[in-house]
Amino acid sequence: MRIDILTLFPGMFAPLKESIIKRAGEKGIVDINVINIRDFAFNKHRMVDDLVYGGGAGMVMKPEPIYEAVQHIKSSAAKAMPPRIIITSPQGEIFSQKKAWELSKEEHLIFICGHYEGIDDRVRVLFQGEELSIGDFVLTGGELPSMVIVDAVVRLLPGVLGDEVSAEEESFSDGLLEYPHYTRPAEFQGLKVPDVLLSGNHEEIRIWRRKQSLLKTWKNRPDLWKNAPLSQEDIKLMAEHKKTVRENYRLFTALVHYPVYNKKREVINTSFTNLDLHDIARASTTYGVEKYFLVQPIKAQHELIHTLINHWVKGYGARYNPDRKHALTKSALADSVEEVKAKISEEYGAAPKVISTAAKAYPQGVGYGELRDIMERKGGNYLLLFGTGWGLEQSLIENSDFILKPVYGPGEYNHLSVRSAASIILDRLQGE
Repeated sequence: MRIDILTLFPGMFAPLKESIIKRAGEKGIVDINVINIRDFAFNKHRMVDDLVYGGGAGMVMKPEPIYEAVQHIKSSAAKAMPPRIIITSPQGEIFSQKKAWELSKEEHLIFICGHYEGIDDRVRVLFQGEELSIGDFVLTGGELPSMVIVDAVVRLLPGVLGDEVSAEEESFSDGLLEYPHYTRPAEFQGLKVPDVLLSGNHEEIRIWRRKQSLLKTWKNRPDLWKNAPLSQEDIKLMAEHKKTVRENYRLFTALVHYPVYNKKREVINTSFTNLDLHDIARASTTYGVEKYFLVQPIKAQHELIHTLINHWVKGYGARYNPDRKHALTKSALADSVEEVKAKISEEYGAAPKVISTAAKAYPQGVGYGELRDIMERKGGNYLLLFGTGWGLEQSLIENSDFILKPVYGPGEYNHLSVRSAASIILDRLQGE
């Protein structure tokens, strides 16, 4: 493979003369040439950049020097195999292992390293250049991304690594992160190598490695996990793991009667209703909620709530409907959301992350699948707030750790009762 790199700073590419890339060059597997774009600036002052048309900060790389440099390379390249031109740019497609495999099949690559505010876009149009980015962050120029891509591509060329299996088993090669590795000694600083790796049972080692690969991807890279090609064996391994996942986190619900809004956006204290107690308690129990809190600061309301709960937990209602007793046993009272947080922290050893719900969409809103993944991967305690009246007061929402996206059907109407919304949200977060 031939690789030509066009840059304003050739000295930055010294790392390509070390390690695996250096040996690949010595074996004749790859020929890497670093070319200074300034050598093709034929104007009086050898200018390679100029002001931005339309105004704006910074300078833009001129098209003429880059055009001349690419034409020079093409004139010395094999006519039968035109080069594939890559422009490193934050506007480009995100580079991936799949793209690395694709580029490794090419005979000739030309990299154009952007700098300043970027490259005159006519360069991309004239050469049908392919823009690639290595991530959503800003670097000084395109040199480091070019080196990253070159390294990822060259190590995939036949004969570079020496062991073809190495490239096939590395992270991302099958859409997953790689499993953990260990070497001698078998024990270090009190930490032991997993017994299965010392067992000599190759099938058990294969299964252990595959499961570790699945778990690491699921926990650390949900973006990769969504598109990972899973086999039936993978699905079975993850099902076994997910049976224990729910033990890593606890979900609590709280129905807030104060502070909430009325129709005029005034902060009020709403009254307790019997339906809210029963229906949300039943939904909470159905979906594995640890405890259901009613947040109500008015003491007279406390008496009513206690009377109803005692009827179903200790009185005639408990004998008449044991299932209802089971649900209402998980109900508790609190004067405020802060008191709920304090009770959870005291009883369960850690303060909860607070999740707010609202009929209004917020820019920082989190989806149900995303939040479910966070709870499963990170564990801990989570407190899900539902507002009575016309919804939770703004400060409760703004001070939350997460704001769930609103519940919507196929249309725009989303004026649900709090009981209906609670059931839908719990099903999306906890349902199968």
